Amino acid sequence: MNRKALLLSVAITASVIAPIAANAATTVNVCVAYDLGGPGDRSYNDAVLAGLTKAKKTLNFNYEGFITDGSAVDREKRIRAMIAKGCSPILAIGSGYAKLLKSLAIEFPTQQFSILNDATVASLNVTSLIFADTQAAYLAGSAAARVSKSGKVVLLSNSANQNLESGFILGATAAKKKIKVTIKNATVGLAELTKTLITEGNDVIFVATSGSDNEIFSAVVKYNESKKKDTPEVGVITIEPDQYLTVTPTNQKYLLGAITKRVDNAMLDLVTSAIKNQQITDILDPVQGIYGRSYGITGGNIELSIWAPKLAAFKASIAAASRTAAKL
Repeated sequence: MNRKALLLSVAITASVIAPIAANAATTVNVCVAYDLGGPGDRSYNDAVLAGLTKAKKTLNFNYEGFITDGSAVDREKRIRAMIAKGCSPILAIGSGYAKLLKSLAIEFPTQQFSILNDATVASLNVTSLIFADTQAAYLAGSAAARVSKSGKVVLLSNSANQNLESGFILGATAAKKKIKVTIKNATVGLAELTKTLITEGNDVIFVATSGSDNEIFSAVVKYNESKKKDTPEVGVITIEPDQYLTVTPTNQKYLLGAITKRVDNAMLDLVTSAIKNQQITDILDPVQGIYGRSYGITGGNIELSIWAPKLAAFKASIAAASRTAAKL
């Protein structure tokens, strides 16, 4: 038996002997370790809560959440409290929990953990739930290049992400060979950076930052309302729930489209598997031994919502790009 098959076999065995399988009639208790801020962040915390609330309408399980102050000490305190309560699975939101889960997974080998947006924990009892950033960015890049009038588009994110960057470049250049793609990473001064990017001729911005993108949109709106008539209008493509936009009649005019990661589908999978006394064991990294599930375009787990008529004109081409992106 090769290493991949052996690890998968052990993973399946681990899920069978987990506490949740002791009694098929036992109600599943899902506990959520929220990322900093908890519900109300209009990002992944809210997306997870909405997903579990939706799943609750069709599945029989209990769930509760724990809010952290973000410190390593508090994160550990919250997770240990969940273990003591008999929660299974325990879902941690964000890579801030990765280091902790690595050690706790060893200390509690029969406890089922899951982590959203991280695939670095090589433990059989840790399920990684991630989204295919390459596919999402390819779709955004394709849409951005097609609708651009200036031939210049930009990806704006908080930090370097090879999957996002390569996907965006691939999608944009596949749609328009001579497109000029700019990649910018920043955490502060986003309004000024946006203004600079517009001055440089970029007329489509794919916003892949975390948190609110209102600062970016404010700069876009200000430019569009004062630009010369013969100058291309600047539009924005967002990605949810990585960041959110307070949609108003003013800024909605410049929202071209939105990439949506269907966190609700991931929550449904997680709970359904737990109720069936199973563990999600798709192979994410056979060398490292990381298991879980990567959610992509196939199955409707990553979608592009078209907002602007100018982007709707390329609906057929974007649909074709979506099929290509699903293979990445």
